[in-house]
Amino acid sequence: MLEAAAVNPHDGEAQYQLGLIYQQRRQYTEAIQRFQRAVAIDPTQTDAHFQLGRIARQQGRLSDALAHFQTVVDQDEKHSQSEVLRELGGIYLSARQYQDARNELAAYVERWPYDPEGLFCYGQSLEGLCDNDAAREMYARAVEAALATPRYLRRSTARWSRLAQKQLRKLGG
Repeated sequence: MLEAAAVNPHDGEAQYQLGLIYQQRRQYTEAIQRFQRAVAIDPTQTDAHFQLGRIARQQGRLSDALAHFQTVVDQDEKHSQSEVLRELGGIYLSARQYQDARNELAAYVERWPYDPEGLFCYGQSLEGLCDNDAAREMYARAVEAALATPRYLRRSTARWSRLAQKQLRKLGG
């Protein structure tokens, strides 16, 4: 990819792939530059918008993240297996916009009913709306989903199980 980008700096896909390399190395400034270049070359580069949104969310730049994720939804709502809906829900949770979070996360959980992270976040939105019974149900489902994941994924889902169990104890469930 480095060679392709050097040979043709106007190749949006090569710029996107370079961005992924920098992102994986946690060199976010360079990753952002490459993803932005990919989008400048091809505004329909949905993957680059998605990654720009993820980095912005991680960095706490919620309005930037929201703008990029909205572009992704406008281009392809089912992009990245609908993860964009979970990401949008997470932004709304961070902003304490629980109704908006609930709407995005409900759509996500309908498509991916066994994703511990999505279930936990959905529970958070419901708890934020004072619907504690429904929140307890989502937290319990998050714990079950984490336990049902294949062994090789358990390390990444364990966090959501622990957080869901903590919320269940808090809510008396």
